[in-house]
Order: sequence, then structure tokens, then C-alpha cells
Amino acid sequence: MEQRRRLRILAKTRETTDACTFVLEPADGRPLVYQAGQYLTLLFHSNAKEQRRAYSFSSCPGVDAFPAITVKRVVNGAFSNHLLDHVQPGEVLDAIDPNGLFVLPEKHVDTYFFIAAGSGITPVFSQLKMLLYSTKKECRDAKMVLYYANRDSQSTIFKTQIDRWILEFPGRFECTYFFSREKNADHALFRHLNNELLEQLVRAHFQGKISLHARRNTWFYLCAPKALMRMARMTLRMLNFPEKHIRQETFMPESRLPVRAVDHSKTHTILVSGRNERIEFQTYEGETILDAALRQGIALPYTCKSGVCFTCLAKCTAGHVDVAFVDATLHEGPGSMVNTCIGYAVSGRVELLFA
Repeated sequence: MEQRRRLRILAKTRETTDACTFVLEPADGRPLVYQAGQYLTLLFHSNAKEQRRAYSFSSCPGVDAFPAITVKRVVNGAFSNHLLDHVQPGEVLDAIDPNGLFVLPEKHVDTYFFIAAGSGITPVFSQLKMLLYSTKKECRDAKMVLYYANRDSQSTIFKTQIDRWILEFPGRFECTYFFSREKNADHALFRHLNNELLEQLVRAHFQGKISLHARRNTWFYLCAPKALMRMARMTLRMLNFPEKHIRQETFMPESRLPVRAVDHSKTHTILVSGRNERIEFQTYEGETILDAALRQGIALPYTCKSGVCFTCLAKCTAGHVDVAFVDATLHEGPGSMVNTCIGYAVSGRVELLFA
């Protein structure tokens, strides 16, 4: 069910003092198919246990010859720091196929706003490449606005390329940096991005009046710390932009997920289908569908195991599942998408389809 990959590092390029880009090629003879904005899940082995970490693509299919991920150093981030400090070109990484829903819409959009901070620029950088270099008329006609927060110029990943785009695409692309430790930088404000400032900037972009047409034809992509994304989403909803036009990406697992008591005396039957496979197994009452599969050696796709990355997402075609997020539990049935990592079967039989 889960497709494992072997990827060789072709090049390692330092972007800032604490971030590097890794250019990859398949070492297993199969092409690596992905979309701008998606991520790659790498597999690590530590203390005889498999660990997984997701890293967004900074490359764009059709623009870059090879796929690439960009990794930033994280405090106590054992795997990110291992990649930065020890992994070199020629080495081979274990991974699973690319995944993620943080992708551009298929329909025409007049304006894209991107709000990023730190390494959150990585999937956004991929999407900007797609829009700026696409030969499609709907992409060439779209306008792109980037709000990008960092400490200063030196810590800003991809700043050289973004500054080049500001000059190269003056009618299509604009960028405002927000620096907390640097004054008087070009295209930058020495301020934190807050709700009042974001509202002012968005209103100013539409000359003070946001029409119904603008609301229907503007999309927002957020990739930043949770507090910044929460603020941005609340501000944009207050400005009456549709919820479905606001997408966000996060890989930070939830530490307060609800846990259910496991009852070994009661079981549910799970049938999963996908990639020409059909697998049936049992899950205990109170056990997540993913945990039950892994316990029995069934390789369902996953990354975070906390409901934030959507690698484990499957379509429910029969039965009912409780999807237990931190703040709410959703009771899902046929036709719904469910996170198997936080999904609990509540009917005797549940059937799921993986794309």
C-alpha cells in the first residue's frame, strides 16, 4: 500500500547559515512524481525504531531538472541537524512517495497571497516558480503577493532569488519582507506582521475596497508558525474571504491529542484498497486505524501521526469513523476523507480507499 523510495543526493547547497537545499534523483529507477507545494517524507532509523520527517520541495516540476528539498536547522531537531551536518552528495535516502494537499488550484485565480515565515517559504518558493515560469495563460495573468517574515536579510532563505523576481516580474510579483532585527532593508518593514498590519496591506492591495469578484478570485497560502497562521486566517475571514480559499501547511505534531481507552474484547473490520491492493484487518475498539495496521505489519502511508500532514488521508467508502482532532471529533461516513492516524472505527466494518 505504501510506496517506498530510494533517493540519491546529487548536490547540497547552503542557503543560509542554518539551511541547505538537497537536490535528489531516484536511485530505484522510477520517476519521482510530485506537485509544487507538496512534501517528501524521509525515513530515519534511530535506536532500532523507524522515524519519519516531512520536508517540503523547494523545486518545481517542469522548472527544475531534479526534485529538491530545503532543510532548516531546528533546535533539538535530530534528523534535520543530521542532514545538515553529516549527509553529503552521493548518499542515498529512504523515503515514501511525495504527498500533501498544499497545492495550487486547477481553476483560474486572479491573485495569490503567500504568507510565510522562516523555512515556511520552502513550499511557497516551489509554488511561486510554478506560477512565474508557467506557460499557461491563466498563470501568466495572475498576480502574486508574498509577505515573508524573518529575523534579518542574512537568515532569509531564497532571498537572492526572490529579490531577482521582484525586478524580473514587476507587474506580476511583489514581496514585502518583515524583519524583527534589521532596519532599512530594501522591500522590508522593521515590524512584526500582525492582524492590523495584514488587514491594512490586503486592503491597500485592492485600493481600499475588496469587491465580491476579488474575494471570489483570490487565494491565500500560509506556511508559518501556528500563531502567525491563526492570526492570518482570522484576519482574512474577518475580511470575508472564503474559508476554502485559505490553505495552510504545518508539520508540527499536536501533543494534546485525545487518547481513547483500548477495549481488546471488541473489534472492527477494516478493508483498505488502493494501488491494486485490498487488505483486510482488525482494529480494537479505541485503537486508531493506523496503529492497528502498523501493529499487524501492514504498511499504510503516514508521516506525523497527529492529523496535521494528511499523508494518511483516505476516503471512507463504507462505515463510519470518528476523527479525533484536539478541539473537536468529527463523525465521518461514506464520501468523507478521514485521517487514519487519528481515526477510530465506530461501525462494525469500515472500508477505505487510498488514492
